[in-house]
Amino acid sequence: MRLNINKLYPTYLLLFFLLPLISFGKKNTPVKNGKSIHLNFHNESIHIIYDDKMLFGAPLQANETTISGFFKKMETAPYQLFLQNLKTYKAKLELNDWLFYELIRVALDELYPQKNNIQKELSSWFLLSKSGYNTRLTYLGNHVFVYTQSDESIFETPMIEENGKTFINLSSIYNHIDTKGALLNILDFTPTSEGKSFSFNLQKLPKFRPIEKTRKLRFQWQNHDYDLNVKFDLNLIKLMENYPILDETQYIQTSLSSLGRTSLVPQFQKIINDKTEKEALEIIAIFTRSAFRYKDDNDYFGKNKPMIADELFHYPYSDCEDRSALFYFLVKKLLHLPMIVIAYDDHLTIAVSTAKPIGSAIRYKDEKYYICDPTGPSNSREIGNPPIGYENKKFEILEIK
Repeated sequence: MRLNINKLYPTYLLLFFLLPLISFGKKNTPVKNGKSIHLNFHNESIHIIYDDKMLFGAPLQANETTISGFFKKMETAPYQLFLQNLKTYKAKLELNDWLFYELIRVALDELYPQKNNIQKELSSWFLLSKSGYNTRLTYLGNHVFVYTQSDESIFETPMIEENGKTFINLSSIYNHIDTKGALLNILDFTPTSEGKSFSFNLQKLPKFRPIEKTRKLRFQWQNHDYDLNVKFDLNLIKLMENYPILDETQYIQTSLSSLGRTSLVPQFQKIINDKTEKEALEIIAIFTRSAFRYKDDNDYFGKNKPMIADELFHYPYSDCEDRSALFYFLVKKLLHLPMIVIAYDDHLTIAVSTAKPIGSAIRYKDEKYYICDPTGPSNSREIGNPPIGYENKKFEILEIK
């Protein structure tokens, strides 16, 4: 049916009776046709062994017969060693599903440097399917697109709906291809109709080796200047450059990197140590308001670019969503207070449940919350009420789970 939608390294001599498949893994019986590739993946050195009998060409043109034929032929090939190596790195580096897909694609780019796009797309589709994900495939001419079912909200990305489930176009994200308006064929062949859902969630950051950078920040509270030296992970910044756009609350729930936590939290803990709850909130708010320069994403990046908290320390500008992520982290880590996200049509802010009233309350689930806007006004210590100009505006409450 039709659907309309928006350097291989030299072969290692296999000596002895056992061969380490990967540097940190178990030893296994050597593979007669075993070869290896090396990858640089987000600052990690990846060494993957595979059986070269798994390599064969993909069709130059995609249709129902050639695609399903490729999948069935791949099932008879010795792909298991290659896939198990990838899964082992997934576990060791604690990769989420999107980063696992990225690892698959980087490995295939190295495995098939001269092959056409169809080879890599069909191979990644096969490997995802064999990893248990619920996948679909669309095609047109010499282009194929891999989809996986996801329960999460992903934006500015082509997707299809089937039986109440949403399938995200991973190929379009990875290859930066816009298929909006393209009339594609959807493959009738379904490898795993009951496969698992795919996740982009970043609440648990991957265990990549950090690239340490430092930024000096200054803010003032009650005529006292505070200077902070904050370390952050440039590797994490690079990871986020082409990351799919997630629901707003996903960025807010993503913790600071280990570098960020161990450098920023102790400095802030010392600042607020003898302060009241209200004073501590004032200090955190004035920090996020005045230590960073404001600019809308479209004005600076030319596109929508929501950030996780670490990214504020790298880029020269940030907006309300980004500062809300940092404010949320600091309040959660230092004060342990319940919070909700307040979303206006053009502004995002945070409301905090405090022990004592500090302004105009928003009632939510029998609790009183007070807006402590992380964005502005710059240098203002005022908290507890809606931002200026938003006093009578409608808003939506986004609960953080």
